[in-house]
Amino acid sequence: MASVAAVTCLVVALAWFLGGRAAPNAASVQELLPPEPRQHTDAETAEDAAMLSAVQPSAESEEEDYLDRGVAAVLPGAMPGAEIKELPVENLSDLKSLGWAVPYLSRNGYEHRYIETGSLEGIRTIQVHMADGEYFINVAETRVEEDGAELEPIEETLHNVVDLQHVHAEELELSTGQEAVLYSAEDARVWTTAVETGYAQYVITSSQPVETAPEVTSWVMVTDRSRVQLMPSSPGPADRLERGFDEMRSWFSD
Repeated sequence: MASVAAVTCLVVALAWFLGGRAAPNAASVQELLPPEPRQHTDAETAEDAAMLSAVQPSAESEEEDYLDRGVAAVLPGAMPGAEIKELPVENLSDLKSLGWAVPYLSRNGYEHRYIETGSLEGIRTIQVHMADGEYFINVAETRVEEDGAELEPIEETLHNVVDLQHVHAEELELSTGQEAVLYSAEDARVWTTAVETGYAQYVITSSQPVETAPEVTSWVMVTDRSRVQLMPSSPGPADRLERGFDEMRSWFSD
């Protein structure tokens, strides 16, 4: 028992040390971006924009590429013209203290492959791409970033993403009591759901079977609610230990 206690103390001490070393000091998402982020070329943007219509029919080659990469380059919640940049996956947990829900998303078997963000006129969207080797789930979270900015109705935002004339729209009742809209098409291999709260908008796109749309969307919204309870008003010892344990887990996942 003494040896177990000693090992436990050493692990906690190491987590405390690592957590202090990795303490986030960013006051905004912009500060988390690399100094010279990779810019998408016009050709890549055009290709990804074509793949973005998640519920539209597409050629077989486009679908295969889509399933490999997921939705990229154009963020569902972002306004047209926003510059899209990649956010390092290792900075995902730093978004917690900034009030975002996406860093709390955790699903058995899925890992975060990449993160993208875009901002325009005080509105920012962060999109995370998760995959388990067979399916992917993309979650785009949009929030007001600057005072005076306002979110557009999500119905208007979706016109930039989904061809509403070629899809079926269906209302979903979520486990949280909220309502979402499911957009799907018979000949599409992916689906999209949209839901908004008084302070955020979520657009979820996935290649999972369409029957899972209510459960996946509810999972996102449960995370959104839990974020308010989990997010501390100011960083404390628990946050430092959490950062330390996260870094230790990354050693074994790489």
